[in-house]
Amino acid sequence: MKMNVLAIDTTTDICSISLAVNNKIIDSNDKIIESSHTKYLAKNIDSLIRKNTFSISNLDYILLSIGPGSYSGLRVGSSFVKGLSYAIKKQIIPINTFESMIVNSNLSGNYYVALYSHKNYVFAQEFLDGEALSEQVCDKISNLKKLPIYGYALNKIENIQYKEEKPSAIKMIEYFNQNFESLTKKQKDINDISPIYLKKKN
Repeated sequence: MKMNVLAIDTTTDICSISLAVNNKIIDSNDKIIESSHTKYLAKNIDSLIRKNTFSISNLDYILLSIGPGSYSGLRVGSSFVKGLSYAIKKQIIPINTFESMIVNSNLSGNYYVALYSHKNYVFAQEFLDGEALSEQVCDKISNLKKLPIYGYALNKIENIQYKEEKPSAIKMIEYFNQNFESLTKKQKDINDISPIYLKKKN
């Protein structure tokens, strides 16, 4: 089934958007932001849509990365996407950030997917061969098991070895295409879609 999809990820300091027409990604924009996503998100989406002479009313779905991730980034992304959904009457598909980050990565064994949070804390989840094993947590990186780590911005913590896997709107669309039936089987009411806000463990 051919679908037109707009994907939005604001979980980190990357403002990432991507547009797919007839299941094919036609354009993307990833911008490192210095402050709030509020200044860039709407402007970048408008620029992307205009550049590709695409009518936003022709979207079938809007993909929203719901975290875990930055509280302010998640809040801005969620508020914007919900407003857009109301305006153009299109369904939101919530996408788990960690699951989309590792799509097509072919990772095997036990490992963590993680994003930098603050100080020596990370948002993290343990996986085994692509399947989640643990709950998602915001914890000190020293409390994690001694496993390989795949993630983003972890170089802000000293003496951490990891392999970079960035969250991105492109990966969200790839994840959506691979999991279309399960993601669209049960339509969620817009009021039931909430970002994953994780509180840090002591």
